[in-house]
Amino acid sequence: MSTILVPIDFSEETPEVIECAAMLARRNRSQLVLMHVAAGGRPVAPGVISNEEETEAADKLGRLERYLRDEGYQVSTAVREGEPAREIVEYGGEIKADCIIMGRHDHAPAATPAKSPTTCYVEQKAPCTVVAVP
Repeated sequence: MSTILVPIDFSEETPEVIECAAMLARRNRSQLVLMHVAAGGRPVAPGVISNEEETEAADKLGRLERYLRDEGYQVSTAVREGEPAREIVEYGGEIKADCIIMGRHDHAPAATPAKSPTTCYVEQKAPCTVVAVP
């Protein structure tokens, strides 16, 4: 396993997701790719940040990246714009991710304890193993 994609939504689950991904990356000497998907309708070219939310997400991802690098991990980041489930699956394919580790729950106001629609979609469509962290 060489590449682990870690979609980050900055929810309260994020520390658990990072911890799980880091443990697996250390065990397998894998690269971590931290990703955030900002709401929007058009894809953003790599390295191009189109609005304030994406700039803030890139800053937060940068802090996580520095922390994990200081801990000895190989890490890169990506910010995409669009529908999260589709962007996660698409980007996972682009980077040839061996595994996707993501949060399990929906964080919308009417969320339930069940898996989120995003998690279910990624589990069904991703071309690699998907681990949903409770």
